Amino acid sequence: MNAQLSNIDFAALRTLRLVFRRGSFTEAAAELNVNQSTVSYTIDRLRRAFDDPLFVRQGATIAATDRCRDIVSSVEVVLGEIERAASPAEFDPAVASADISISATYLSRSVLMPPVLRALRRASPGIHLEMITGFTNAKDHLLSGRADIALTPVSIEESGIYGKRLLTSPYVCVMDKANPLTKGPVSVAEFASARHLVIHYGATWRPIYLQNLDQAAETIDVVASTPDPADLPHLIPGTDLVCALPELIARQFASRLHISPCPVPAATDVQMYWPARLNRSPLNEWLRGLIEDAAASVEPTMA
Repeated sequence: MNAQLSNIDFAALRTLRLVFRRGSFTEAAAELNVNQSTVSYTIDRLRRAFDDPLFVRQGATIAATDRCRDIVSSVEVVLGEIERAASPAEFDPAVASADISISATYLSRSVLMPPVLRALRRASPGIHLEMITGFTNAKDHLLSGRADIALTPVSIEESGIYGKRLLTSPYVCVMDKANPLTKGPVSVAEFASARHLVIHYGATWRPIYLQNLDQAAETIDVVASTPDPADLPHLIPGTDLVCALPELIARQFASRLHISPCPVPAATDVQMYWPARLNRSPLNEWLRGLIEDAAASVEPTMA
């Protein structure tokens, strides 16, 4: 074994994890309540032990090397097991105290998280929950420790991350209630010739129905786009625009917009992911159970 590696302790590994999560020596030092020089000294020790720079400068920021990412992934598992072993043998939600972060899309925040939050307030008032917007960046949220759980339609295939599909929601079309297309089922030809508002979610994500249109060599006229589904009841009324989106979101706007089945077959999954370091965490397991219960209670979507 590398002699220098044998001298590395858990405190040094926690410092490495924190610098990786925060992307800053300064922020890590502030959180640890130590001088930045102390953090720098610890990282220098780890650099020699692992024979890797671990972090490199990119302008005013630092970026982790690929080797550092691999090391932190393993460190997360080791520290997670140590922290789990140090936790009480019996988990009692009523007396638990912790800060939890969940990375989630609009669908999950608006459909799954309300009943989860109500259950948390009833059963575990000492839990503080932070919800952050997550989509294609959900994997990074988990690997960096920014999130303890991620709810996303994007598949994550990464060593050190576990996952489970929670539910599927088909796509539907929403439009102004005076739109002529409300008179009957919307055909593929009518859908293709309509004027569209597209939800781009502010990420490098191409909605499922557009992917399916690409495969069918069909195109649509996109005249407007927005990153947030909550904008639809404000943007669509009084226009000729059509928007396709998951039915679980569309049903929230049923009082203000007309909903029709989408003629282009498409559906989106809601998948739950969590890091290996928390796989056996009693708190994380309990919270995942609350989320699964919320998903199971969702009313079936329209066919």
